[in-house]
Amino acid sequence: MRVTEIFESIQGEGALMGRPMLFIRLAGCNLSCEWCDTPYARDEGREMSAEDVAMRIRSSHLSWVCWTGGEPLLQRSAIEDVVASVRGYRHTVETNGTIPVPSGLFDHVTVSPKSLAGMPPLADCYKFVVGGKGDLEEVDRYVLRTGIARERVYIQPMCTTKDEATRLLAPLWSACVARGYALSPRLHVLVFDDRRGV
Repeated sequence: MRVTEIFESIQGEGALMGRPMLFIRLAGCNLSCEWCDTPYARDEGREMSAEDVAMRIRSSHLSWVCWTGGEPLLQRSAIEDVVASVRGYRHTVETNGTIPVPSGLFDHVTVSPKSLAGMPPLADCYKFVVGGKGDLEEVDRYVLRTGIARERVYIQPMCTTKDEATRLLAPLWSACVARGYALSPRLHVLVFDDRRGV
């Protein structure tokens, strides 16, 4: 399995925000989004065996494991091997929604659609990265067309630094309240700024 990094931090986005987690960022992605906040995950990575990753999970005192990327489901088989070998942990995945999520593998699924065409895959929550009013209007149209429950929609500012997040949060908060969406403020960015591996 190709791993970009493994680190402990707080979940800064979506419905599980604030929970301490072990993050396993897998290398590779099937998209090339210009606004990607982890472009290094497309190419960087080292080979690790499923057992080495499982040992890292077991050495952590945290009960939640977040599989992220890149697009982690490109390495679905390896994830299945790891999850099968570590019992007693809760697993969540952050995916772009282009690859089907295997039923029963994860305790929580966050889909962050990059294309708003078609129907959304089943998920516990849907996270949309927005940079302006036009993006919010596109999310509104998507929610109306697909029937996603508004309380399952999380709006996240397009930002990578604490200063950017601070500037964007107040206007996004107002927009979320008006629409019935939740705000996902990128808590880890507010706490750690743009540092990697925390």
